[in-house]
Amino acid sequence: MKSLICSIGIAVGIITLAGVQNASAQVTDAIEFTTSFAFTAGAATLPAGTYTIRPDEDAPDILLLTGAQGSVFLPTDNAQAREVPSKTEVVFARYGGGYVLKNVWVAGSTSGAVSKTAEGERHMAKLGGSKGEQRVAALKVDLSKGR
Repeated sequence: MKSLICSIGIAVGIITLAGVQNASAQVTDAIEFTTSFAFTAGAATLPAGTYTIRPDEDAPDILLLTGAQGSVFLPTDNAQAREVPSKTEVVFARYGGGYVLKNVWVAGSTSGAVSKTAEGERHMAKLGGSKGEQRVAALKVDLSKGR
């Protein structure tokens, strides 16, 4: 009886650990993109420009967004694509004239990242205006080689 209870406990532990791994954001490569518009990422509003996104080394559910104006940590959840993306891209939600970084998709992977809703996005949604999305092409970057 003790061995049965022990076996069940081990099985539950393994399933729990597997679930924790699947819950983390699955962006594993650094990517680079350029926007022609200002946007909100997490709690920060960033100007148009070129940015690099990479997973945080200590927390895979946090993405580090770096640009000329500094860095922002972006809390994310795992996202599953309906189809395997053919290109790497960053998706912005549009609320009227404002943009919020929402999704990161990497070509060839059905797993991506969706940013957690922050106060800036809630505020933009309340203001109304037309709602839509803007997709921006991105490139995988090998940071160890400088590009």
